Amino acid sequence: MAEITVKLFGVFRSDTHIASEKLNAVKASEIFAVLNDMIDKKFEENKKSDPDLEKPDPIRWQDAIVYINGEKCSHKNAKLNSGDEVWIMSPASGG
Repeated sequence: MAEITVKLFGVFRSDTHIASEKLNAVKASEIFAVLNDMIDKKFEENKKSDPDLEKPDPIRWQDAIVYINGEKCSHKNAKLNSGDEVWIMSPASGG
């Protein structure tokens, strides 16, 4: 397992209230399961003090733009190394 830093941006950051987390993963695709577990736990904790809080949607590979150490990652099986920094961004939208 590699210890990495994951940073969330855009809607993912505002919905989850997570800016940066350290976690362990071997492949880029594994980040999403670990991150969604963390989001679920944080939601359950926050729901106790705010019963009207809405649960954020899970973050999925196909809904994200992923960068590893500043380079765009298009392969969900990309191997991670300890110390890597992974950015997960929501696609831009608007109108």
